[in-house]
Amino acid sequence: MKLFDFDPADYAGYFAEHGWVHIENGQSPEFHAALKRFVDTPSGAHKVEGATIGGQKQQALYEFPQDVDFPGELFDAVSQVCGLNRGTMTLSERHIKAYDDDVPAEPSPHKDRFASQIAIGLSISIPECSYLVLYPWTDRGRTPFNISTHMRSALPPEERTGNIVKDAKLVEIHDSDGDVVMFLGSAIWHVRHNAAKARNLYLKLNDFNSDPLGEDPSTDRRRERTMQLVTNGGGELTSARPVLARRFESVTEQYSRLWDHTMVAEVWDQAPVPLEDTDLKILRSLDGADLQGLTQTLEGEGIDPAKVAASVKRMAERGVLDLVG
Repeated sequence: MKLFDFDPADYAGYFAEHGWVHIENGQSPEFHAALKRFVDTPSGAHKVEGATIGGQKQQALYEFPQDVDFPGELFDAVSQVCGLNRGTMTLSERHIKAYDDDVPAEPSPHKDRFASQIAIGLSISIPECSYLVLYPWTDRGRTPFNISTHMRSALPPEERTGNIVKDAKLVEIHDSDGDVVMFLGSAIWHVRHNAAKARNLYLKLNDFNSDPLGEDPSTDRRRERTMQLVTNGGGELTSARPVLARRFESVTEQYSRLWDHTMVAEVWDQAPVPLEDTDLKILRSLDGADLQGLTQTLEGEGIDPAKVAASVKRMAERGVLDLVG
């Protein structure tokens, strides 16, 4: 079963110029029918909840049919349309969104979480009066947060959403069942008007290996492989490449109220991981080399190889790093 029914090359130029694209009837008829069957069945086993899942809508984790080339076809199409690096693409969200009947007609616009470099909306059933609003010419800075509401609360009053988009030029996308919309989710303010009873599949992707919610099927496999390497060690560990873990978010410099200073790595849904100078040096030196190559580089800067190996293993155990072949 094909996901899409369009040639990505036909839309790459438009996306490059505008940062969004609306592809009418972009879903294959077979896949759209499968989406409708999915949302028409009880979603209790797939329901997504939690403090980071906001808005007046029910959300369910979407499971792609087994006869779909997932994520291959998805990554191929999106990388070509949106100009992403195909080799490092990661799925960071795959939610069915079913809006409540009493959702406000014109809620406040928002930007998606940091990991949502590209947002793809697949329209399943859209009421005639419902449409997506984008503000692609206003404040295109990417949010640094992986909880979208933190972006709005962090802004000073004069820069809150209502003031930012007030009188701003906008785009209305009147999508219909079977359409595909792609846009810069973490950089463009957006909102759906008259969303009551609308149902979409929203897929969020990036090409910098970020998956804080762990919704890319390969994320858990990568962590399992990392822990195997950490546990078994040996030559395989030496030839593995340390990379930032999928759920790694940031490095933060902290001061207590008594001005004690520390550096910590923030990993999604985990306690902060304290960092030493060697740890920070390793994180800044990651360039795709394997552990042996990284160790040699840092040895040239006077860092003990044994200390590098120990640091990499500790950060891999704590979810700061992944080890990949």
